[in-house]
Amino acid sequence: MKKKTGERHGNKKCIATSSVSDSQFPLLTMTPPAAPEGLQWRNKASNGRKMSFSTKKKALVAVNRPDSGGVEGPGVSLLANHFLVKIDLFLKIYHYNVEISPNPSKDVVRMIKQELVESNSGFLSGAHPAYDGRKNFYSLIEFENDKLEFFVSISISTAKSGLPFGETIGFQLNRNQLKVFRINIRHVSKFDRKELSSYISNEGDDWIPLPQDYLHALDVILRENPMEKCISVGRSFYSSLMAGTKEIGGGAIGWRDFFPSLRPTQQGLVLNVDTSITAFYESIGVISYLQKRIDFLRDLTQRKTRSLTDEERKEVEKALRNIRVFVCHRETVQRYRAYGLTEEATENLYFADRDRKNLKLVNYFKDRYNYDIQFQNLPCLQISGSKPCYLPMELCMICEGQKFLGKLSDDQAARILKMACQRTKERKAIINGIVRGPAGPTNGNQAEEFKFHVSREMTRLNGRILQPPKLKLGDGGNIKDITPSHQDRQ
Repeated sequence: MKKKTGERHGNKKCIATSSVSDSQFPLLTMTPPAAPEGLQWRNKASNGRKMSFSTKKKALVAVNRPDSGGVEGPGVSLLANHFLVKIDLFLKIYHYNVEISPNPSKDVVRMIKQELVESNSGFLSGAHPAYDGRKNFYSLIEFENDKLEFFVSISISTAKSGLPFGETIGFQLNRNQLKVFRINIRHVSKFDRKELSSYISNEGDDWIPLPQDYLHALDVILRENPMEKCISVGRSFYSSLMAGTKEIGGGAIGWRDFFPSLRPTQQGLVLNVDTSITAFYESIGVISYLQKRIDFLRDLTQRKTRSLTDEERKEVEKALRNIRVFVCHRETVQRYRAYGLTEEATENLYFADRDRKNLKLVNYFKDRYNYDIQFQNLPCLQISGSKPCYLPMELCMICEGQKFLGKLSDDQAARILKMACQRTKERKAIINGIVRGPAGPTNGNQAEEFKFHVSREMTRLNGRILQPPKLKLGDGGNIKDITPSHQDRQ
C-alpha cells in the first residue's frame, strides 16, 4: 500500500492521504496441513531401515518489527483519509442475481431499479436493496421467493438541447418514450459478519482468508448513493456538486473524482476516500470542440464555406475518432460513436432511402427537418463501421462523461497538475466535503436500511518527523558528512 504523508513541524496537524500505520495490519498466521498419522517410508540410502516422519501442527507467524515502531524524531499528530465503519454484529446480507432484458444503458438501469422497488415492495418484502448496476442485488431482508420475475415500464425522456448556432427546428423536443424491461431475480447466497470479525480480530491460530464476498457486498452498499447521484467511470465517481471542473484547453476539462473503498484494519473496517483529477472531453458541439482542439479551425464559424485538405481531414478525423455523440435535430435516446469522416464534403453526399431512391443529404435535412446545413464543405461523421451512416458535424454534441483519449499537450498536462497540487488543508477540506456532501457515501438511505454508521471524522494517527539522511561527500580523497539544509530540500 502506498503511503502519501504530508508532515508539518510544530503543533499544526497534518494529513496522511492514504496511509495506515504498520501496526494496523492484521497478524496473519498460516498452518501447514498435518501429515497422516504413522507415515513411514523406506529410504534406499539407509540400508533398508525404516525411517518414520511426523509433523506437528505449528503456526507460521509474521516477523515483528525489530524497533517496535521507532523512537527517533519529534512526535506529530496525523490524519489519515480513513473513516471508521461500524456495522451491526448480527447483520446478514442476502445476495441475488439480477438479469435485465433488453440490456439497458447505464443511465436507464438506475431508473429500472427505482421503479422495481417502488412498484413491487410486497414481493421484495419491503426491502430497498443495493444494486451495483450490473447483476447483483444485496438486501438486508429475504425476498418473498427465491426466484422472481417482473416487467417494468420506463418512460425515457428524449428531450435534447437546442441546435448549435441558434438554429431552431419545427417540432417539439419533449416527448417520452415508453419501454418495457423484463427482470429476473434469483437468490444466490447469504452471508454474515462472522468471517469478517474473525479476520479482523485474528481469533484462533488458523489463518483466515479475507471474506471478499462480504466486503464486496458492503462496498456496493456504500457506493449506492454516489451511483445514483454521480457519473461513474470505472470505480471512480464524478459530480458537478463537487465544483471541481475546470477547462484545461483543447476541448478538454479537468474533472475531480473521488474513489471510495473498504479496507479491513486492526481498528476495524474503514472507508478509504481519495481524490484525483482526470481529463474529460467537454460536453459541447462538435464544431465548437474542433475550434478549441485544432488551430487551423479556430475561425471556422466566420468561414462557413471552408473546406479541408487531405492532411487537414486526417487531423480532424484523428481528433474525433471513437468519441460518443448524440444528435439534436431529432428525437432519440441513442448515442453514436464516431468511426471516422466521409471522403466527400457534405454537399456532395447522397444516400439511399427505404425505397432505394437516392437522396441528397443537404436536401433531405431541409425537407425533413426544415434545417439548412451551414458547413456544407466539411465532411460528415461516419457513425458505422460496416455501412454508410452520415451525420453532419454541426448537429452533433459530445456526450458527457467521456475520458479524454490520446496524449495531453504540455499545456493541458500542466493545468491538470496545477489542479491536482493542493496544500494539506485544502485536500483535507475536499475529502471531508465529499464524505459529508449529498453525493458522498455516508448520505442516502442505505445507512439506515443496512444499519451501519460511517464516521465523518478522519482517523487520527501518531507519527514522527525524521531528520534528513546524512550525505557522504568526497572531495580529493577527503570524505565528510553533510546534512542537507531546509533550502536544499525545497
